Amino acid sequence: MKRVIPQILLAGVLLLQACGSSTAATQEPATEIPRPASTEEVMATVEIASPTEASTPTTPPQPTSTIQHVSIPTEGITDRATAHDNEESLSYQTKKIKTGDFLRKNVFERPFTSIEMEYLPDIDIADFSITSDDTFFYIKISLIGLNPEMQALTGSYGVEIDRNADGRAELLLVTRPPYSTEFSTDGTIAYLDINSDVGGQSINRPDDYDSDGFEAVIFDLSRGIQPEDEPDFLWARLSTYGNLPAIEIAFKKWIFDGGKEAFMWSVVSSAEELNPGKFYFHDHYTVEEAGTANTDTPNYPLKELAGMDNTCRIPIGFQVTGNEPMGCYVKDGEVEEIAEPDADGVNSTCGQFSELCKRTEDTRLLIEAQ
Repeated sequence: MKRVIPQILLAGVLLLQACGSSTAATQEPATEIPRPASTEEVMATVEIASPTEASTPTTPPQPTSTIQHVSIPTEGITDRATAHDNEESLSYQTKKIKTGDFLRKNVFERPFTSIEMEYLPDIDIADFSITSDDTFFYIKISLIGLNPEMQALTGSYGVEIDRNADGRAELLLVTRPPYSTEFSTDGTIAYLDINSDVGGQSINRPDDYDSDGFEAVIFDLSRGIQPEDEPDFLWARLSTYGNLPAIEIAFKKWIFDGGKEAFMWSVVSSAEELNPGKFYFHDHYTVEEAGTANTDTPNYPLKELAGMDNTCRIPIGFQVTGNEPMGCYVKDGEVEEIAEPDADGVNSTCGQFSELCKRTEDTRLLIEAQ
């Protein structure tokens, strides 16, 4: 575990439950987090086009011939939080998992192939941490090992950001191989849930709400998509964490309105490219379709939902109550969060990320859910 180095006060130690097991994590001093507002509060005046109206722009943005990067990430200088995930390095030969996989809760421990249950060490998350400097947040995801055939990290890795801790992430940051040891924007994509419907009505439980996931691409330089005047928004590189290989993702801090850096975050890995339209996965797969890594159930082995791992969520900048949906820290159990998706309210994505929505209004690309 990394020790938090606070800017002003000594940080407390939280007991986290990462993907189902007790975990110790360090965190910086708390500040007030924006809490879900009542329906009586003033509604945001952001006008959003629906995916059905603008799923394909008339003239899609085109990549620019030469991109001049001005702000390039280096190293985080302030430790903010660190946690450990369940991992299968000592038991993978049994082709099953002991704990940490709960489809109903959208919590997964599935670093195995479908049917054959071959172990994927570069998908098995070991530790995850967050640091920062004046310009960037840096999130490091360490994996148990390299892909045995390629001797490289071959997965797609991502970060979910939940601004108001209601369980409904607003922002998804994704990487794609190959990876360089130098920070690069190649293969990085940022998605935004403009209509705020990720998770459906029952955010942290399965339901049949027809969500389109993270439907807006707001950063992908290969397609010429970026926030206004911001080609330096999202970066990734191959790194290490102790003796383990790691992916490090850096993103700009200006997205948090007013400099209020209070949010929850989690990480995810996948052997296939992460599909933004499938979040949250428990709303798109039944247990029979997904399969399971638990040999004690009739749905073993893994089927359609295989080769992936994710973590519970860690708070930054505020004190948890213990009942946050998707959160690691549990006190008396997680509360089921039920809320009607609201694309225009103060708790909508653009109500919480107004500057980000403003700077991507004319550049974002709405995509069809697949």
